[in-house]
Amino acid sequence: MTKNFFDVKNVDFKIGGKIKVKNVSFSIQKKGEIICILGPSGIGKTTILRTIAGLEDIEKGTIKLNNKLLSSKEINIVPEDRNISLSFQENSLFPHYTVEKNIHLGTERNNISNKKKINPHDLIKLLNIKNILNKFPHQISAGEAQRVSLARSLASNPDLLLLDEPLSNIDQSFKEEIQVELKNILNKYKITTIIVTHDSYEAFYLGDKCGVILNNKLIQYDTPYDLYHFPNSVKVVEFLNRGVLIPAEVTSPKSLENDDLGIITGNFAKPYPVGAKVKLLIQPEDLVHDDKSNLKLEVIDVKFRGTNFIYTLKTPSDKKLSIITNSHHIHKHEKHELFGIKKPIHIEHIVCFD
Repeated sequence: MTKNFFDVKNVDFKIGGKIKVKNVSFSIQKKGEIICILGPSGIGKTTILRTIAGLEDIEKGTIKLNNKLLSSKEINIVPEDRNISLSFQENSLFPHYTVEKNIHLGTERNNISNKKKINPHDLIKLLNIKNILNKFPHQISAGEAQRVSLARSLASNPDLLLLDEPLSNIDQSFKEEIQVELKNILNKYKITTIIVTHDSYEAFYLGDKCGVILNNKLIQYDTPYDLYHFPNSVKVVEFLNRGVLIPAEVTSPKSLENDDLGIITGNFAKPYPVGAKVKLLIQPEDLVHDDKSNLKLEVIDVKFRGTNFIYTLKTPSDKKLSIITNSHHIHKHEKHELFGIKKPIHIEHIVCFD
């Protein structure tokens, strides 16, 4: 039987004596995989990282890394013996050291001979911090401090890297570039990483797997693709805010009908009997614009996103649906205009809930 590189099994994550996330189990199969944890503020995501790092004890379950037991009711390996690096969202730099010295502190931890060393100069270039190397933490911005903290954590080349909202203070114009380079470095050096983030797009790009924490539980742990296309509950749909649930009735093994949209065909994520009343998930990419269609809905909002428009449409039963169109479309539809939807509607993954 193949051993997972990292395992959390039946753990209650607590802080200050209060359970934040109950009975959590998840694993990282291979060294170098990236895991992203999503959830609202205050739900316990940072507590999970602190506990994995050894800063909080557990009273139930086990945490293992590379076949070594780190935490259980009886055992809690101290943080400095775990070879785990934790980078907090807030500034955690040493105030009496320059930026350069802070980064090299991470390099000094990387003293294991069988590891491929990470070149600090690559990190400095990646994170665009060359011009602040001689400054002290109080002389740099929050975004710069976050990038320095990230560089220091990467420089230590740990067995497990824990990042708490690593890009939250970084300008949007620079964030996507850093996401690409960060992923390249993590993959190049096979640094197994757990990232806490509020940004589902960031999680979907960086993560090999994503976990969603809601109501003090890990309610889905899946690939980004399956998390988006096959959410396992209404709660996940609502949290991701990527679609609308509308009533429908199953009419065949490959179709269902909604009063506003008519017959919808496709492949059900799970089978339902003919005649079943369900809530159908409609996501913005499920609908296709067609000016010639006789299915027309009123435009109630228009968002321009550069490469596309996102139209919010109102159905006769007062449901609000979103649809994405290419921004080169010759006719920009204004509020209160009628907007055509291509019929019949076909959805590759039909996701329904009882």
